[in-house]
Amino acid sequence: MRLTKSTGIKALALGCLLSLGMPLAGAEAAGNIWMDESAEVQAKDFKKVVLFPLRYLQAPDGKVDEFQGYNAALAKRIHKRIKRTNFMNFEDPGDAKAADKKREKREILRMDPAYNELLRHFDSEKDRAKAVYDTTGAEGYLLPHIRYEQERVDHSPATWTTVKMETYYNIENGPSGDKSKCNYQSWYASHMIPAHDSTLQMLDMDFRLYDAATGKEAMTLIDYYRNYEVDQWHAFEQIAKNFTGDWNRLKKDHDQNVPAGAPTMGFRNLELPYAASQDEFAIKTIYYAYKDEAGDDLKRVKVDYAPNGGRYYVTGAITDYARGETWNPPYADTSVTDYNTEKFKWRDDKGNEHEGQRVYYKTLISDHYGYYSFWYRTAADLSLIDSRTGNVVLSRHLEAEDPDRYANALRKMFKSFYKDVDKAIGVANS
Repeated sequence: MRLTKSTGIKALALGCLLSLGMPLAGAEAAGNIWMDESAEVQAKDFKKVVLFPLRYLQAPDGKVDEFQGYNAALAKRIHKRIKRTNFMNFEDPGDAKAADKKREKREILRMDPAYNELLRHFDSEKDRAKAVYDTTGAEGYLLPHIRYEQERVDHSPATWTTVKMETYYNIENGPSGDKSKCNYQSWYASHMIPAHDSTLQMLDMDFRLYDAATGKEAMTLIDYYRNYEVDQWHAFEQIAKNFTGDWNRLKKDHDQNVPAGAPTMGFRNLELPYAASQDEFAIKTIYYAYKDEAGDDLKRVKVDYAPNGGRYYVTGAITDYARGETWNPPYADTSVTDYNTEKFKWRDDKGNEHEGQRVYYKTLISDHYGYYSFWYRTAADLSLIDSRTGNVVLSRHLEAEDPDRYANALRKMFKSFYKDVDKAIGVANS
């Protein structure tokens, strides 16, 4: 089943983060996931999670009988790839198979009164969380959501270009041994790259995991997919694959072991571009990368996640946080390929007969149609400050770009900065 088509700098205040349920202290992430580590029970430690049906665009709730192919595919991948966590999904209304004990462990069955109760509309996540907790005893529940999807046709116009053409032949095992590029000829010729239409699939999804005991958001993932000549099903499966991979990496994520007596480093708020400061997902993406990359990379400095913590602290501004697409015009390249072989016989001066061959080559032209490439660009001015003296220990301007995710670009920047922090103030093992 296919989805329907649908077609300045501001300082970030602490209150803005808190209003989003994202405290500055104790955030951790792997891949594109943000997790609230201030929660009593960590999302990565949840043993039982209810998987709700997919919510589409602005619909208030997911329906189990809509996009069931996608719901089933996501559940199948989760059951296969995520270990030591029991995900319970809702039984497909069209599935006539008899329930068995194995299915009862991973599905909320139709005859269970909880089936319809949990799928009704809830006015708040607190109400939904209470229903999930009271009915299933699960620590959490996951709400997958398609935020945006579109199929776009991009036109590559007919384009003239000039290519170098070549012809020659090689002799193998001839009277004078092997010879190459015999009768070589080359010239330049005009070549027209034909017009071509390419179908681009675009899909954005987010996954929100809630703590069923509190109704608070415990984890968030947002993912983007852009690719040519694939269907929407492929795009969905790729994002589902990314999600399960990020979840598994999250469960293994931890700070580096640092030497005893290592200096401590904390964090202060970053100034954000106005558009990013108004976007919940942007705020989460920036701050989880800012903090988690420090824990991942610092080997000689201990990370202090407490508010205003650390003998040293990082501060600064994200100066660029943008996404876009770049048109890559059509072009042609050439390669030389063999197209004919002639065998011949010859005799040496002793009268012995040998067999040689002439291998003929010509230029093959390969057309490459125009297409859009996508990018996520970030830049930052970061400083390491000594909290006791107020002196700037280290200051750097950094830029990074990634074709798939903001998080990847951010992590490239922060990784580079924290590498220098280790050198500037880190201590080695004694």
